[in-house]
Amino acid sequence: MKRAVALIVVSLLLASCAMPDAHRPPPVPEVKAAYTDKEVKYPVLYGTSRMPNSAKTAYLDERAARVHYGRVIVTIPKGRLTGSLGEQGVFSTRDTRLAIADGNIELHSQDSFMALAKSQLGAAGDPESGYLLVFIHGYNNSFEDAALRAAQLGFDLHVPPNNMMFFSWAANKNYRKYTHDEATADASEIHLEAFLKTVRATAGGRKIHIIAHSMGNRPLLRVISRMQVLPGEKKPFGQIILAAPDVDRDVFMHYGQNYLKVAERTTVYLSPFDFALQLSQDVHFYPRVGCGDKPQAEIKDIENVVSFIPEDFPSHTYVASTLPLLNDVKNLFVNGKPARQGAAWKAHPTYWTVGQTRPLVRSSCSALPG
Repeated sequence: MKRAVALIVVSLLLASCAMPDAHRPPPVPEVKAAYTDKEVKYPVLYGTSRMPNSAKTAYLDERAARVHYGRVIVTIPKGRLTGSLGEQGVFSTRDTRLAIADGNIELHSQDSFMALAKSQLGAAGDPESGYLLVFIHGYNNSFEDAALRAAQLGFDLHVPPNNMMFFSWAANKNYRKYTHDEATADASEIHLEAFLKTVRATAGGRKIHIIAHSMGNRPLLRVISRMQVLPGEKKPFGQIILAAPDVDRDVFMHYGQNYLKVAERTTVYLSPFDFALQLSQDVHFYPRVGCGDKPQAEIKDIENVVSFIPEDFPSHTYVASTLPLLNDVKNLFVNGKPARQGAAWKAHPTYWTVGQTRPLVRSSCSALPG
């Protein structure tokens, strides 16, 4: 009798092991290195605090008094490599650069923008399409730069057309005007806040994820710090990706915990090779959150990923251009869990690293006091 009972128990245990795990997320299609097999017209929705030109056909590097809304159609040429904005070889006539053709910038009122979004968004119940992604660019970016990067991210992360959005503040397309962009980033907070409210009203229950890059993290940090979430109220955002944040470490330590109130998960990506943030660190004399061979600012429940993956100078766009990080971000969006497997990834007590175990040379990022 005891033997029979034991066999039954063993059988049940084996059966339970063979059953699929109801809590295990489905596999996410991998982002792979590949060339675009055909030309694609990829629509991206936007909000901007830039002034439109007199013909209402483009946007300037000047501040506007309100948010302007619209949609831009980006051409992704055949032969463009995953993770890149394309290129034109010196000895080749083939041009694979992303581009906005004339007439492909649409201007909408807030109401028509919301109507367009609601009519074009992918199915809300599908994990692959049931979310919106908002990209916020950094310094030294024109409106076109922001649109092209948003389209590249959306296309490579397999975000359905029109589910990809971006907010473009009036950064100046001039690397010498860093302090100009700092002031404008501060002034854009109220407009970013208005845009995110519009996106939330448009989402229709879909999760809203955010990727903020470089100086674009500054207005986002302050907007998030002002948001109020009532007890029992659903958090307004899913995943927030802080990519190479050009944010003072002490400022982040003071305000960063507010991300925990409004997002399901927040992840900081940083690198010791980031030349742009090394220069920012030299200018400000204090550590930047996105620059280092280990986390500069650790807040409980905010994850840190240090990338040692070599990238072309100035090594500032690695979250958008390297496959391990693109896959990590995509898994976060689709499943709410990272994809940190394989020899390239290493777990440390309080953070992750990806790529070589230590920098080839000691950077100014890691040279500053902790």
